[in-house]
Amino acid sequence: MAIPTLYPDAIRGSHYYGDRYQGDLMTPNVLVLHTTEGTDIVSYSNGAEAPNLTAKPNFKTKRFDVYQHFLLNRSARALVNAPGGVETNTCNAAQLELVGTCDPAHKNTWGKLKAGVDYIYWPDAPEWAYDALADLIAWMHLNLGIPLVGPADWLPYPASYGATKARMSFAQWNAFKGICGHQHVPENFHGDPGNLPFAKILTKAKAIVAKILGKGGSGSGGGTSTKPKPKPVPPAFPGRDKFGPGKTNKYIKQLGERVSAKGYGRFYSVGPSESWGTADRNAVRAFQLDHAELRGDADGLPGPATWKLLFS
Repeated sequence: MAIPTLYPDAIRGSHYYGDRYQGDLMTPNVLVLHTTEGTDIVSYSNGAEAPNLTAKPNFKTKRFDVYQHFLLNRSARALVNAPGGVETNTCNAAQLELVGTCDPAHKNTWGKLKAGVDYIYWPDAPEWAYDALADLIAWMHLNLGIPLVGPADWLPYPASYGATKARMSFAQWNAFKGICGHQHVPENFHGDPGNLPFAKILTKAKAIVAKILGKGGSGSGGGTSTKPKPKPVPPAFPGRDKFGPGKTNKYIKQLGERVSAKGYGRFYSVGPSESWGTADRNAVRAFQLDHAELRGDADGLPGPATWKLLFS
C-alpha cells in the first residue's frame, strides 16, 4: 500500500529541497524529533542538513505551520551518518524539526522574546503546542504506520548531549520502531529535544487516534462486545458534469466536506456549499498536487481518480 508522501497543507516552495537532494527511498517506521534551537524557520544550509518536515508554532492560530523539505518516503539529512557505522538518515526514519528550544538558558526569555509568547521552550510549552505535536504524531501513525511507542528516558539538555544512557546502541537503533529524539540516535551527539514530556504527548496522540478510529468507547466497562462495523462503501463518482463554474448540486457540498476532512478546509471561509466556487477548485487542486498520481491533471476539477482517492 502506497503511503502519502506529502503532509497535508505543508508549505514547500523555496523550503523544498527534494529536487536538490533526492535521498533514498524508504518506508518510514521511525519518527525522530529535533528542536531547531531558534525561533524561526531556517535554511538548513540550503537543504544539506534538512529534515523531512519542520513544524513552526503559530501563536495566532495555536497550531503548526508545517514546512516540507523532502518527501516522506525519502531519507532526510538532519542526522549524523558516519561512514562504516550504523545507518541513521537512511534507516526508515522520518525526521521532524520543532521550531524552538530545549535549552534551559531560554526557559523564560530569549533576549527580548518571551517563552510561550514569542517562541516555544519545548520542555515546558503551552498546552496547545503539545496538542499540535500530538496531532502531527497521530497523523504519522495513521498514515505512515509509525508505532505510538518510544524511549522512557528523555533527558534534560545539556545532560542529554553526547554519550548518555538514553543514546541507543547500534543494535537497539536497528531494532527500534516508533518515536524518539535526536538525543536517542547513535553516531549523534546532540541532546535535543531535551526533556520533552513525551508520555503526555503520546497519550494525547493515542486519544486522537482512538477518536478518529471510533474507539473512544462509552466508558461503561460492561464487558459486552459488538460486531465490528463494516467499512463504509465510497460513494460512486457522479460524473464530471456535476462540477465546475455555475453548477449547483448536493455532490459539490459532498466533495467540499470530504476535501475539508482530508485537511484542505483552509480554502473555505464559510464552509462548503452546494454551489461551486473558487474555494472548491483551489481545495481540490491542492489535494491533487499533493498526490503524485493526480499531479498530471491538477486542474481543480474532480475526475474518477480524484474522487476515489478523496473517499478512500
